[in-house]
Amino acid sequence: MCEGVDVAVRRYLSGDLSALDCLRRLGFIEAGEPASRGYVLYKALKAGINVTSYIKRLDWREFEEFISNVFAEFGFHVVSNLRLDCNGGVEFDVVAWNREIVLVVEAKKWRSGGERWTEVADRHLEKITRCRSKLLAFAPSVAPLVITSTDTGFVHRGVPVIPVEKVGHFLASFHNIKDKITILT
Repeated sequence: MCEGVDVAVRRYLSGDLSALDCLRRLGFIEAGEPASRGYVLYKALKAGINVTSYIKRLDWREFEEFISNVFAEFGFHVVSNLRLDCNGGVEFDVVAWNREIVLVVEAKKWRSGGERWTEVADRHLEKITRCRSKLLAFAPSVAPLVITSTDTGFVHRGVPVIPVEKVGHFLASFHNIKDKITILT
């Protein structure tokens, strides 16, 4: 028996795989749609179901998939785990671009980061700077972004470090805050 979408979503995100059948019967997950927890979480939040506490339960792949879906919702083209040779191999977790900008994401599914966040931001900016010319093939400008599963939020040397539940807000207000962000051209 299916209790309703809210309950079925929470059961599924908690690991009850039988709830997927309910989500399909209720029309929440349609034929051809992914059944991963990252996608179900994204779709639940989009539907207004408060399941933010489940973000911490995602594994790193599901976490990156969730991030990719949010960018796609805002009209970005998205690729995950992009590997480039920029004087050595470099991998970017999520690369999202539109006509104006490429946002290059370092996704960190950590319980805490403490002082390490500035180090992560510095390393990420260095990788993007090294690969700038290849990343500019996507759009005329490139910006770094660190997205975390913690509630950390600040800008370090022009690199935003934001909690995953604020990605939508960040994207919606990007034009108002881009003067505080490192943008490479």
